[in-house]
Amino acid sequence: MSTAQLRLASTVMLVRDAPAGFEVLLLRRNKDLAFAGGAHVFPGGSVDVNDGDPTLTARCSGLDPSEADARLGVTDALRFYVAALREAYEEAGILLVVDDLRRPASDLELQLRVARRALVEGERSFAQIVQHLDLVLDVGALIYVAHWITPEGAPRRFDTRFFLARVPPQQLATPDRSEIVGEVWITPERALDAYYQGQFELVLPTVKNLEFLASFGDVETLLDAARALTSVPPIQPRFYRRPDGSVAVALPDAPEYRQASATVLASGEALPTRPATGP
Repeated sequence: MSTAQLRLASTVMLVRDAPAGFEVLLLRRNKDLAFAGGAHVFPGGSVDVNDGDPTLTARCSGLDPSEADARLGVTDALRFYVAALREAYEEAGILLVVDDLRRPASDLELQLRVARRALVEGERSFAQIVQHLDLVLDVGALIYVAHWITPEGAPRRFDTRFFLARVPPQQLATPDRSEIVGEVWITPERALDAYYQGQFELVLPTVKNLEFLASFGDVETLLDAARALTSVPPIQPRFYRRPDGSVAVALPDAPEYRQASATVLASGEALPTRPATGP
């Protein structure tokens, strides 16, 4: 079985109001990336050691450290929230901060765009940007909704917390053009249709979370339901091989799950990102 170390990670599903109900932001990963290359994903990535920097957690609003720990069931949980905000900013150019009425929104957007280039190019850290622009991170805008763990047998494994948040109307998504090469605001239903028609590549957690989103008709109903969640159990699927030798993923309630515990991806074999076909 794979000995790949689990990396802590955070992902955020960013939603906005739309004529057809609401849309969610999906980013297309560079096809050359080792993990889910070419797939459409929500903004997210590994929790960095600096995400727990006291200078950052001291600038978090809407959720105190003890509340965050209780919600996620771990200590120092604010780092997961900070990581989700940082990744959304780095990958998509969207940063959720508490409104500062002293500063016009247009001024802040310009400052954030300039600072983001410095972040992506490694010239400044996220903490430096937050301090320099005197930002207050709106962790209270993030609603914890899911917890997925990459199956054993993968060369890279993540222990990922999924959050949900509404995007301020003035913020536009702009991919970093390095790891992320494209973006789309799309209804969950259309994203799932594109997946089953072979137009989108999606990993299983993205599919299942899109199904969750698609069960609601508008942003307010979705957010209310997400806030009402009292338990977020971890989900760890397993890989299994189909009769044609291809790899698929089984959820714990699937009959294939018990037969899948010894499946390991071969060297160079990618995570399944397309719907399974055939028996």
